[in-house]
Parts: sequence; structure tokens; C-alpha cells
Amino acid sequence: MRRGPPVPASLLVTPAADLSVGAEGEGATVTAMQREIRDDRGDASPRVRTAPTGGDWRAIACWSVLYIAACAFGRASRAPGTEISLVWPAAGVSVLWLLHRAYRPWRWLDLVALALSTAAVVTLTGGSALPTLIGAGAATLQAVVVVEVLRRLVPDLVAARGRQQLHHITDVWYYLLATVTAAVISSPLIELALTVQGAGSQGQASILWIARNTVSVLGLGTLGLAIGEWVQTRRRRGRSLLEGWAGGRSFDLIVLVLLAPLIYLVWFLALDTIALLFPLIALTVWAGSRLPVRSVVLHTLLCGTVAVQLTVAGSGPLVTLPDSTTQVVVAQLYVGLITIIGLALSVAGEERRELVTELASARDRAQEQAALLGTVVDTMSEGVRVVDRDGRLVLRNPTATLLLTGHADLGADDQSDLAGLTDVDGRPVPTAELPFQRALSGQRVRDMDLLVRVPGQGQPRIVTFSSSLIPESSGGGVVTVLRDVTAERTELRRAAQVQASLLPSRGPQVPGLDVAARFVPAGSVGGDFYDWETPPGGGLVLTLADVMGKGPAAAILAATTRSVLQAQPRMDDVAGTLTATEHALDADLANAGAFVTLFRAYVDAEVGTVSYTDAGHGLTLIVHADGTARRLEALGLPLGVAPGALRTSARADLAPGDLLITFSDGVLDALGGSIADLDQVRSAVLGTRTAEDAADAVMALVGDAGTAEDDLTVVTLLRAS
Repeated sequence: MRRGPPVPASLLVTPAADLSVGAEGEGATVTAMQREIRDDRGDASPRVRTAPTGGDWRAIACWSVLYIAACAFGRASRAPGTEISLVWPAAGVSVLWLLHRAYRPWRWLDLVALALSTAAVVTLTGGSALPTLIGAGAATLQAVVVVEVLRRLVPDLVAARGRQQLHHITDVWYYLLATVTAAVISSPLIELALTVQGAGSQGQASILWIARNTVSVLGLGTLGLAIGEWVQTRRRRGRSLLEGWAGGRSFDLIVLVLLAPLIYLVWFLALDTIALLFPLIALTVWAGSRLPVRSVVLHTLLCGTVAVQLTVAGSGPLVTLPDSTTQVVVAQLYVGLITIIGLALSVAGEERRELVTELASARDRAQEQAALLGTVVDTMSEGVRVVDRDGRLVLRNPTATLLLTGHADLGADDQSDLAGLTDVDGRPVPTAELPFQRALSGQRVRDMDLLVRVPGQGQPRIVTFSSSLIPESSGGGVVTVLRDVTAERTELRRAAQVQASLLPSRGPQVPGLDVAARFVPAGSVGGDFYDWETPPGGGLVLTLADVMGKGPAAAILAATTRSVLQAQPRMDDVAGTLTATEHALDADLANAGAFVTLFRAYVDAEVGTVSYTDAGHGLTLIVHADGTARRLEALGLPLGVAPGALRTSARADLAPGDLLITFSDGVLDALGGSIADLDQVRSAVLGTRTAEDAADAVMALVGDAGTAEDDLTVVTLLRAS
């Protein structure tokens, strides 16, 4: 059972319309209480009531009758020659009364009825006026303090309004604290009443008050709570009210609830040595260890009643004490002791049983989930291989075994499945370079292609490995996912061959111009392309384009863009060519949700003029022979971003020895990603004597091109000196 949130103190006295805070509990919630305090006419909407309903008056009347009967029973046990009652069951009844009426409006009606009932019984049994009123105030104060302390420490117990028993061992101690605190706080009023009456007690009355009222609230209060929950749960489940009282332990119930009081009766009548009283505690230990809380509190209440009543009658081991008041006080303390022992053992036992049940349920759920996960893993089309933090095999599904060995019946302890791995060039993979070992060492392993050679099969298959670390909180280790990508890689290889065939196979033969290019796709194919053409009138048309994205989709758009560019009639009209190309590609780019950055230039080889247009590219430099550089900025947006706009061109000059360099954004990203990084390109190409050398110098800046996350393309053009 979960703890509910503390209920604001204002809810104890505010009207129904203000009850908006729920308190969780097994017996009731504040929301349910709102429903119960609605208008008697059956109106479904909660409303503020201006007067108590008939149900309120009936409840107050019933509790008053029960409380008066308890008071009368207590007044019958007064010590000879005094007005002090030796037992007071009314204390327990008063707490149950206020708990049952908790969160009701007009709570003062219950308090007034409680005080008047006390005063009426005491007056009718011989009490004088003023001491009676003070005693009634003490009884009312005690009940209020108990409920208030419980409301702060165990709010769900109060919110349940008498329909929830103690469920946690901490609840037992809080309940004991509330009862003792209330008895101690209210005891000075009893001393005051005796003083007013002219009968001093030197503290004996306070001790008796604290002992008897604490035991009453412990015994009757906990029994009332247990019965309230029991009745509530039986009704809710539609079962007999007598069903399950003993929790399946009928023999123990008979012995400890029915026979134990008889044992106490015989014991108290036959023995008169106080030391022989305490072996009876063994019965309560037995009850607390075997029976539910409701049976235990009934056992302690019955046994305690026998012990106290026989002591009041002058029988039993406690009669050897000096006076009747002391005898009853010790008897009450003994009853309180066995009540706390029984409650603590029973509540702790129920907590333990509930925990065991929850653990068993959690274990069953974990087993079910493990079985489900095992079924899912075994039926996956991808292979799964799991090792622990030491690299020992923990799990391998049939698909992984089939991918690595060619059959699915490899023994669970056989770890030879990785013996046939080689890299894509056919070299054996060292143990330290196996995917799971790399992952264990902290490296990132994603889509690592390896060849698997299976004996008896001709061609090796290509299997990609992706390994991830398992968190240490889950035991550590590595999980590796394997996938057969042989067909996929074959198709990509063919696509790469086709894309390579679309690129210029050799440099243009234009006197005075030296041209070179480098292209490294991020995958097998890429979205970059370059091209050069020689118009009929002479010179050179140079193009570099970068389609958004990478991979096959970008490669298809790149090939389409290249074809449309080559189909234009005026290659030297770079702006008109770009406008016509964008118009032709408008629908394709819109459907694909893509765009193309593009640099296109016509170079007059004789005079060195460069007529160019730039669609959102902006990564072109002219590096002069003296080491200075000029960046050719973009002249418009990329193709596909704002179709229909008129494209413009600009001019630049190439002096002998000057170098024109254009490259894709993959190169810039590898250098740092900012325009300021373009100076690295300028510095790298200084002193190069050929376009090939310049292209190699730029690619050297990138480093390991195989690890680049985007396509890398560089085109260089050098005007001869």
C-alpha cells in the first residue's frame, strides 16, 4: 500500500466544496468522501451544505450510543471510594468515532456530542459538575490529539476514515506515539479535576489515565480499524463477511483467539506470583507470528480484558502489588505490552509476506519478459551476439550462428564462430580488432563490414557488425548486431561503378589550362559530382555540384543534374544554363525535398577571364601567383530553394600562374566548418606547380578521407605561366 500525500489541516473543518485533495489508501479517498457528503437528494454535483444531513445526525447518534455504553462500562470499574475508573474502553471508541467522521463538515458537532456524552454518563454515575466538565474536556482533547497526530504522521490512515488497518511497522510506532502523546497532553486536566474536587492524587490519577487510555486506544482502536478494513474488502469483493478472518489458519485462530482467553482465566485464578505472568506473552508471540493483524488485535484484546478484569476483581498474579490502583496500572501496562508485541510481529509479518509476494510476482514477470525477449531475439532476421565484460559469450541467436558458421546448431559454449572473419581485403582480423573487443576498449563500432568465409561455400558473404556497450548497471559487456549486406554492398558497388563512369575519365585538352579533380564519396556512392566540357568556340566549362544528402538517393539526383546540364545548348552561357537546369529539375527537387548547390564557370583560355555563376555554393577560391587569394561568393540560392528566380553571372580574371580551386562543403567541414578555414586551402596550395599537386594538397588537409561523414570533392584549374 502506498502512502498518500498529507491532507491539509484545513480539510478537517472546511465545507465539502473545498475538499479537493485526495489521499490514497485501501479503504477510502478524499474524493470518495466528497461523494459521501453530497446532498441526500442524490444530486451528482458536490455542493456546500448549509445544514447537517439526516445521515450526519444518524451517524452522530449511533456513535453517541456506542460511546455512552463504553463510558458506562468504564464507570462500573471505579476503584473503591474514588471517582477514578480503572478501565476506560470509551477512549478507543472516541478515536474510532473521530476517525470515521474525519473530513466531515461541522466537525464541532461530533466534538460537542462526544463531550456531552462523557459529561452525561459521569454525572449520572455520581460525578460532580465542574470536575465532570473538566474530565469530559480531557476525554475529548485526547481523541482530537490522537487523530491530529495520526493525520500528520499517517495521513492515509485518517483519510480512510476507519476502514484501513495498520499496514506498516512504522504505522504501529506512529499509532503508539499518537496514543501516548494524547494521553500525556490530556492528563493534567484530570489532575485539575481531582484538585477541584478536593482529592489530590500525587500523580497516581495521571499514571492511571495514561495507562488505561493508551491501552484502550491501542486495543479497541486497532481492532476497530482492522474490522473496518475487513468488512470493506469483503463487501467490495462480494464475499462472505466471515470469510478469510484467520487468513487460512483456522487452528491457530481457535487456539489463540478462543482458547487463549481461557488459558488466561485459569492462569489468573490459579497463580498469584507476578513473575509467572510473563510466560503468557508466548501466546501473543505465537499469534503475531501466525495470524493476520485483525486476529492478533482480537487475541490481545480478549486476553487483555481477562487480565484487567480479573485484576480489578482481585485475582491473579498482580494482586500481590500494594493497592488496587497500582495493580490495575501494571495490568494495563502488561496489556499494552502484549498488544504492541502482537501488532509489531503481525504487521511486520504481513509486510514481509507482501514483499515476498511482490518479489515472486516481479520474478515471474521478469521470467515472462525474458522468455518473450528470448523468442524475439531468436526470431530476429538480424544476428545478435552478446558477450560479458571479459569477452565471454553470453548469448547468440540462431541467425548470428547461421551468418557466421553456415549452420544453426553450434554449441552454446563454442566461441569459434568468429574464426573465419577477414576484412574486406581478405586479411584475417586480429582478436583485438574484433568488433566486440573494439567496443570493450571504448571505440565506436557502427556498420563495420567484414567478410565471413564459410567452409563449403564458394563466395564469402559480407556481414556488417555494430557493437554497443551494455551499461554496467545491467552487468556490462557488449551486444553486437550482425546483418548480411552482401546483396546490398554488391548493388552499391555497381552503383559506384556507374557513378564513376559518369565522371570525366581524363583531363580536358585545352592549351594553357591544367585541370585536375578528386572525388571521395562518404559511402559507395555520393551526391557530389564534377564535370568539364570544351565548347565549340574554345575555352573550358567547369562544373561542381553538391546535392543535399549522401548515398544512393543523392547520387541519382546528381546524375540527373549532370544530364540536364549537359543537355543545354549554350554551355558558355553559365547563367542561362543554370536557369534552364533549375526549371527542368523543379518538380524532381520538390518531390525529393532536396536542393543542389552548384558552381559553374566558363574560362576563356586565351585571355584568362572567368565568367561564373554560383547557386548557394560559395566555396571557390582564386589563389594568385603572389599568394593572395579571392573568394568567389555565391550569386543566388541553391537550385530547388526558390525556383523561378533569374540567375546572374559575374566575372573574374586568371593571370598566368593563378589557380582556381572549388570544392564541396565536405572538405570545409573536415577543415573546421567556418569560412575562416578557407585560408588553410590557400596556404596548402602555395608553391604547387600543377593542378594535380594542388588537388593532392587540398585532400592532404582533410586527412583520412575514409572516415569523412560527407562526400569530398575538389576541382583545381591552373593557368599556365
